[in-house]
Amino acid sequence: MATPAPRRTGREGALGEIEDWFVARGVPHLIDGYSATRDVLTRSVPVLSLIFVAEVLGATELEWPWWGNVLALLGGLGALLGFWAGFNKFRARPLLARPDDVGPPELALFVIAPALLPLIFGGHAGAAALTAAANLAAIGLVYLGISYGAVPLTRWAAIHLVRELSSVLSLSARALPLLLVFGVVLVVNTEVWQMSASLDTASLVATVGLFVVVGAALLAARIPREVHGLEIWDGPEDLARRLAGTPAEQLANRWTDGADCPAPPPLRRRHWANLGLVLLFAQGLQVLLVAVTVGTFFAGFGMLAITPQTAEAWTGSGLDRWASLDLGDRDLVLSGELVKVAVFIGGLAGLSFAISALTDETYRREFTGDVLGDLRQVLAVRAAYLAALAAR
Repeated sequence: MATPAPRRTGREGALGEIEDWFVARGVPHLIDGYSATRDVLTRSVPVLSLIFVAEVLGATELEWPWWGNVLALLGGLGALLGFWAGFNKFRARPLLARPDDVGPPELALFVIAPALLPLIFGGHAGAAALTAAANLAAIGLVYLGISYGAVPLTRWAAIHLVRELSSVLSLSARALPLLLVFGVVLVVNTEVWQMSASLDTASLVATVGLFVVVGAALLAARIPREVHGLEIWDGPEDLARRLAGTPAEQLANRWTDGADCPAPPPLRRRHWANLGLVLLFAQGLQVLLVAVTVGTFFAGFGMLAITPQTAEAWTGSGLDRWASLDLGDRDLVLSGELVKVAVFIGGLAGLSFAISALTDETYRREFTGDVLGDLRQVLAVRAAYLAALAAR
């Protein structure tokens, strides 16, 4: 997914480097003059256009002959082009011109026009409503992905995780013994195997998704308390230390005394939301690492400790064998049922780890300390950046 191009005022030099630095850390909303319509929705036109054209498939029916579906595709494409041409004519624009700015009228057309195809060509009101709902969801995902720089944010969080891997492993090592004992009790439990085997893929994803939602809610509830006070510093020397190693470092020599030192600029709600998302994302990757580690361990443990005959007796049916390995007189089997048990235990372990990291003071300090240090630096850079803008 594309990332936003935040510089709309032709800024170069230090200011341009700082704005690029904000984007690379997933905090584009800290850029002065950042606009949702101009910098996000308009840049999403290629993605939304691709979805808009792909939804011409809504005019087809599986039971129709191939030539009927070809005609329906051509008719659907013509209908979409007609909707767009009529919209442009109403707006006094060239018939097939792409929008310069994306606002509520363009978004309404994106939601409604493709949803009419199943209604026009098949009379399916339910499919039309589902298409409209899917388009609304697509707009929300595209907006969040581009507005908050999902790609650079993921890259920054992954690099941060690797950089602080020793701290994460040290934190995980204290929590893993309890998680492993807890997991061993579950992996040799007949009821867990029976429950997991009875879940289809969608149900398993929904179950693990519930763990993710609960864990994310717990992490998000702590964010306001964690980020409070990060934007405060003690004079020009403290601010200069925070700016070291950033594109704003060269601006620090402007402040020779306390009177010249910029005060912490106020943060709006969207600024706090952007900072909170960075913290939530970084912590979520740490929880994911623990969950994957625990799940992988128990997949291997189950292959070694639980024979296929035992697993079949527990589930009451044959195993869905994914892979097998002969080890002496033992048949080590990786089955779909074992994978479901491992995924379930891994998701539960991730939730347990998140709770432990937030309720225990020692865990919490190590869990968020490094990321909070980075956010302090981000806010210091923003203060220097806005002070330089004001000076210009």
